[in-house]
This record gives sequence, C-alpha cells and structure tokens, in this order.
Amino acid sequence: MSEETVHQVEVHLTRERPPIRRATFASTGEDAAFGLPGWQAEHYGFEPGSVEPHPGTLDYLVGSIAGCLIGTFGGTLRVRKIDATGDRLTADATGEVVVDPDGVLRLRRVDVTYHLKADESQREAAERAHAHHAHHCPNARSVEGAIEVVTKLELTPVAEAAPAG
Repeated sequence: MSEETVHQVEVHLTRERPPIRRATFASTGEDAAFGLPGWQAEHYGFEPGSVEPHPGTLDYLVGSIAGCLIGTFGGTLRVRKIDATGDRLTADATGEVVVDPDGVLRLRRVDVTYHLKADESQREAAERAHAHHAHHCPNARSVEGAIEVVTKLELTPVAEAAPAG
C-alpha cells in the first residue's frame, strides 16, 4: 500500500477590526482582506454603509472554486489542442447562499458558466473535456458533498486564424 502524499498550505490571519480580517499567504507573502459586503454585513448586524466594503469569505470561496475550475478546464482543453488563453475562455460564477435555521450563512451551490470561443469543429472535444473536468479540480473535489458545483459550457464559434507564414 502506498503512502498518502500530504502537503501543507499555511496562512497567517489577523482580525484587524470587525469585520475586517487579513490573510497572509506563506507561499507568496501576498495578502487578502476579508470583510462583509452589503447584505452579508447587514445579516451580521452592521448598519448599512457602516462597513468598508471588502469581499467576504463566501465571495472568496466562490472565486476560489470557480478559479480552480476554469484552470482545470483550460488544461483539459490545452491537451485537446483547443486554445483557451486570453479572452478565448472566460467564466462567470454565482454562489447561492442560504441562511441556515441557526442564522449561519452557508454556501449551498456554485454555478459556473464558461464562455469559450473556438472553431465549431472543436465543439465535440470541448464538450467531452467539459463533461469530466470538474472531477479533476482540486477545489471542486474538496467541497463535493457540501457544496453543489454546476458547470455549463457556452461555445461561440469563431474561425481559426490561418497559421502565420
């Protein structure tokens, strides 16, 4: 039996002033500010307009899941020789948040719609890649069972550019 490979992700957190929290990622030294935007701040009892807006942790969770998914999908397209760089592959993500009976906000679902510009002849390969990519996404796999993740592919046919010559 082979041993499991385990890696660590290290993050230092500071609770600056409620509701602002700052995370510093050991891997890069970069940081991110977490807050409570709009309706989230109001849900937790902050007066409208009294909190400096920062994305909330749920916003980051939606962005993290969708960001990982688009990267994984782009990789599966690259293997099939479908250009998914720049504006050829974009995505829009929406998180569905519910209020549980005990008042805790919970991310229940993430919908990701991919917008792919590709030659019509690549549609079948892109659809095959789309059909299985989420299973290979680390973030989607990490939250499966707790958060429903749904992806959709919209392909806009474009003529492939002629090779430079």
